[in-house]
Amino acid sequence: MRDFTLKAYERYIVAIQKSIGHFFRFDEFLSAKEMPEAFCLLKHDVDRKPGRALKMARLENKMGVKATYYFRAKRCSYNVPVIKEIASLGHEIGYHYESLSDTNGDIEKAVKDFEKNLAMLRKTVPIKTCAMHGQPLKPFDNRDIWRVKENYDYLKNELGILGEVYWDIDYTDIAYINDTGRNWTSGEDNLKDKVVSGINGGFSSGEELLKYLLDKPHKKICFQVHPERWRDNYFQWLVQLFKDFCINIIKRLLKLIRT
Repeated sequence: MRDFTLKAYERYIVAIQKSIGHFFRFDEFLSAKEMPEAFCLLKHDVDRKPGRALKMARLENKMGVKATYYFRAKRCSYNVPVIKEIASLGHEIGYHYESLSDTNGDIEKAVKDFEKNLAMLRKTVPIKTCAMHGQPLKPFDNRDIWRVKENYDYLKNELGILGEVYWDIDYTDIAYINDTGRNWTSGEDNLKDKVVSGINGGFSSGEELLKYLLDKPHKKICFQVHPERWRDNYFQWLVQLFKDFCINIIKRLLKLIRT
């Protein structure tokens, strides 16, 4: 079976249901008083194509699974009807911010940009968590906003954000599995939104990943998926394959230039 289709995605979710069982939204995870021994944090970055996210959210709802969908405050991602429907299916909506990149590294302007976009999103649905967008074409790490203690305190106390998922979660004992770059190699084509984990989350193929998920996986995992690249239509699947191939080449060139 072809990988990066909704049918393939369903196989992975079924495997996680059988082996691990419990799925957390990030707002639930960050506010939980007690943790189960086994869990899956299911994360979706809606960088583009919000309609694809809706199809994935509907599938998860039918399977009894809850996830967190992080939307950018850009026309390519921010879609009010889609966001409202995904939230109505029991999923969490979070803010996928890129404020430092958008303000070319000006931290003061970035905080104001973050606040403005957060207020816009909150007119549609409640927002309790955020996750930075990697924005590979810019050299800035959007998490750097919160390295200023006053900004971090403002995020938590004044803006009411439970947590930034790359900042406030210790992934040391969590297997971080992600589809960045249209592969499962644990961020080989991921320039910025990485985590420090002591658990291997990289696999050479979808079949190897599926076998891992079915055969006694690590009991704590974060499964990150970008809905835009998961397509059942063969022509659309090929188009996305070509796009991902080109994007990966650009990322690797940027990595060489910056290092």
